[in-house]
Amino acid sequence: MNLPGAELPASFDLPASPTRAKWSKYNNFALLATFAVGVLVYFNALGNVPLFNPDEALYAEPAREMLESGDYLTTHLNYIVRYTKPPLVIWAQALCFSLFGVSELAARAFGAACGVLLVVATQAFVTRYAGLRAGLIASFALLTAPLYFATSRECITDIPLSLFLAGALMSFYCAFHERQSKFFALAGYCLIAFAVMTKGPVSIVLPVAILGTFYLTTGHLKAAWQKFFPIVGALIVAVIALPWFVLEIAATRGAYFEEFFVRENFQRFTSVVDSHKGPIWYHVAAVMGGFFPFSLFLPGAVWEIFGPLRNALEGAWKSVISKTTASKVQKFLPLLTAFKVLSDTQKLQYFAFLWLVITVGFFSASVSKLLPYTLPAFPAAALLIGMEIDRAISQPAKKRLLIPFSIITFVYAAAFFFGPFALSKVRHLPAGLATLANPASLGMMVAMIVAVVSVIFNKRTLSVAVTLSCHVLLLVLLAPPLMAALSDHWEGPIPHFGVFVGRLQEPTFVFDMRKPGVTFYARRQMYQAWSWATLTSEMSRIPRGYIITRARNRDQLKLLPGTTVVMQEGLYLLARFDNPVKVTQPYVPTPSIFSMQR
Repeated sequence: MNLPGAELPASFDLPASPTRAKWSKYNNFALLATFAVGVLVYFNALGNVPLFNPDEALYAEPAREMLESGDYLTTHLNYIVRYTKPPLVIWAQALCFSLFGVSELAARAFGAACGVLLVVATQAFVTRYAGLRAGLIASFALLTAPLYFATSRECITDIPLSLFLAGALMSFYCAFHERQSKFFALAGYCLIAFAVMTKGPVSIVLPVAILGTFYLTTGHLKAAWQKFFPIVGALIVAVIALPWFVLEIAATRGAYFEEFFVRENFQRFTSVVDSHKGPIWYHVAAVMGGFFPFSLFLPGAVWEIFGPLRNALEGAWKSVISKTTASKVQKFLPLLTAFKVLSDTQKLQYFAFLWLVITVGFFSASVSKLLPYTLPAFPAAALLIGMEIDRAISQPAKKRLLIPFSIITFVYAAAFFFGPFALSKVRHLPAGLATLANPASLGMMVAMIVAVVSVIFNKRTLSVAVTLSCHVLLLVLLAPPLMAALSDHWEGPIPHFGVFVGRLQEPTFVFDMRKPGVTFYARRQMYQAWSWATLTSEMSRIPRGYIITRARNRDQLKLLPGTTVVMQEGLYLLARFDNPVKVTQPYVPTPSIFSMQR
């Protein structure tokens, strides 16, 4: 797919462009098998633990309230308007609630389904343009990436957003290379619209930046413009996504524009919002740690991409220092044309590289940072990793597999031998975590030793299969007890407290913690008190009420006359307040105590 008339500089040594094989029944079988494994991994014991606060409850509770109220235009949290996100994921969760009943499984089902679909889509895309083996490796690397796996089992927006954005980018790549260009371009614009309805304007910025940079630097911007019909595409996105924003801004009298577009987008990018601050390297670390162990193959994949560019830089430097009379443009011509003469395989890798770097760079530039923000880049990382491991299997040198697999083995060995000591130094460690970690690290150490030995004896495909299958098995076996241990530690009796106070009529205050899940389990409105002054002021105006707070506040509650601890478990307690002073005036809550935003 080179530019007409583009000449290959003599210093370039590129492989021939591969011819894409016809799609076979084996590819379909592989997709079905991957789908089945994905469902097993992501839906395994999915609803066995309560919602994790605050993130999951921030979406599950608005969906429950939407179903309860019948208001499908404006989302609410704790029965007051919530401005922070568009409603597509909340609509999907409300639909799951209506079909399967209000439960943790129904709340998480949409996110898990999106996680499985993105794994399958990644495999189909990589298989089409790089081969079945690369596609299988890419999909299973993504399937087992710790951050991707954990987030797919949560009812938040990041995995659906990743599915829509990745699907859009894959669709536009297909639109440029396949005969059904209009179909793929239309699918891409619809997916961008769904992404906008999931997260907002960032869903337009990222695809435009990635696709624009790719086709500009490879010399195909004009052809891409013609194939993608962007003006019509912009109208398609507007027709799908714009009506809800217009209606919501009108319904809230402009408040949604101020809260969502200004605070959630502009201010979140330029300043710290909700204490989500991180260093500039935060998202780079999120990719390397969140995709471990297969992220160890990313440096080799990136090095492979820039072979032509390295040659171009060398040629340009030699031209600069030479004493010829060539113009500056002629001297730097190899550099300027480096990306225009890439083979099809190299263009695919370069596309994935831009996808990864621009996404990570964009969120790294944001002042407010969260781990899941990195997830839209994970399919690109999976593509690079799949192609790199596939290449490492085929090439004569063993070191491209042997070195990363040896490092992985060393990490698991260190976790097994030194992990118990390190965990013993961690304060407030969830019960049972150390018991889970030691056998898991031992099992993975043994599996990786088998993989390393297989590479040494030139059984490379076997080594990769052992590595991938053992990581899948690890997730299947480890996920249920790990989630239970974390839930018991982080959430403890919160769901039980919520159910208890939900049966009562007295006002209930959530004090000194952000737990919107209390409302989810109570099925009624809670009052949020962040400060002691707010709590005591509100309690002085009621005859009786309940307080859900952290156990560390027990001594402080003793300063409030009439307070009795009803139940204490783990990190939390439930207290009842009986006002010793007779209250004659009806209680009118302060408006600010309804908001669960700090």
